[in-house]
Amino acid sequence: MEASPPILNHEFLAELGDGNFSRRSFMGAERVMHSHGATFQEIYALRCGKFVRFCDVVVYPSSHENCELLVKLANKHNVVLVPYGGGTNVTQSLMLEEHEKRMIVSVDMSRMNQIKWVDKENNVACVQAGISG
Repeated sequence: MEASPPILNHEFLAELGDGNFSRRSFMGAERVMHSHGATFQEIYALRCGKFVRFCDVVVYPSSHENCELLVKLANKHNVVLVPYGGGTNVTQSLMLEEHEKRMIVSVDMSRMNQIKWVDKENNVACVQAGISG
């Protein structure tokens, strides 16, 4: 499946720079992979080539501070952030709005692998990058 050309917000990308994440990708195959989950509806659409909207870039934050900056800059520049965890899409958060005109950034959380704290009362956790092994 071919991904459509990305929609770019040049001001956002310039302010984000190259050092505020461990990796970023504009590669079509990686954008396709991060634009859907594993629900029946998505697998069917993927097999039939009926995906309309793809994320425009995949960013891999490597620290809590990277994530805070991404959110701050996305808010400032009107950019859509979509967190990408395991890719199952059980919450359907990966189903991108097909008519979205803003830049969509898939935030791959795979490098955030160390739990700092868990607040069971409010169902919130803080996860940061750590050494995996």
